[in-house]
Amino acid sequence: MRCKSIAPRCVLDPLCEFRQDILHPMPATGHDRYELKSLSQEILHLHMHILELDYRIERDVREIIRGHYPLDWKEDVISHELARKFRGYGGFTLHGLRNPLDVKWEIYKLHGKRETNHGDFGMLFRSRLPSGEIVEGAGFMEAKIRGRESTKFHAVRHEQISRILARSPQTRLLLYDYNPVAVIDHENDEFDPDYFFHEKMRRRGGGQSHVSHAPVLPLQLASAINHYDDSLYQFCHSISHQFTRRYFNLHDLDFSESAVNAVKGFPSDLGSPNFVMVIRTAVQGQEMPESHQMNDNLYGDFE
Repeated sequence: MRCKSIAPRCVLDPLCEFRQDILHPMPATGHDRYELKSLSQEILHLHMHILELDYRIERDVREIIRGHYPLDWKEDVISHELARKFRGYGGFTLHGLRNPLDVKWEIYKLHGKRETNHGDFGMLFRSRLPSGEIVEGAGFMEAKIRGRESTKFHAVRHEQISRILARSPQTRLLLYDYNPVAVIDHENDEFDPDYFFHEKMRRRGGGQSHVSHAPVLPLQLASAINHYDDSLYQFCHSISHQFTRRYFNLHDLDFSESAVNAVKGFPSDLGSPNFVMVIRTAVQGQEMPESHQMNDNLYGDFE
């Protein structure tokens, strides 16, 4: 049985209604795979299942990291390219959560001095709750890169970690790895995850695990373990999980006034992230929170 689609080879599956005009089939060994179409700026709004967003984030991360290893293996270069990819996510309605969620995604780049920075990525979430109230929270990610032919993350500086945690305990540690890393994401049994996670890793004792080239864990936990090497991976989620299962549910955010002001471009003693993502959400059908005007003395549109 086949579904009506722009692609004649599209097989019937539980997510077909979300793939219409969003995905097209790409041949792969064994069965059809799906690849997201490039999104032109004329497309104003898309409907996307949460697993599709998972796939898109992991695909983009994988392509960026593999493209820069080994000749251009630099943390700031990878973060810059990742920010550029996130800028293209724009607006969409996300399905697969408790309620469909309208999302607007913008990104800004720091133009101030790097010594004032607080992490690589800051997130300002402005979310309208089903009750109509608006909640603002700040998220932070500090990125580190795995050393070539090493298990260690050599760029970690303990004084920097202590300073960041003293200012924002909710900061996450984002680890860039040229090898796929098994993560502890839970599969959604309702759908076939092979459509979205093309890379998998065999677990010891059987079964398979999702993998990511950008695993994430709490910076507090990494600091407590105090071994900045691949032994941290046993505690990591994927970067896509951090956004779709954690941040979009308002978890792992700092709701303090100083943290929210920092990602708005008014950092005081907290410091400024190199990139700020402004992510506005509302339950589908509700009014989207107003956009925030960043402090243009520090931040500008990302080119």
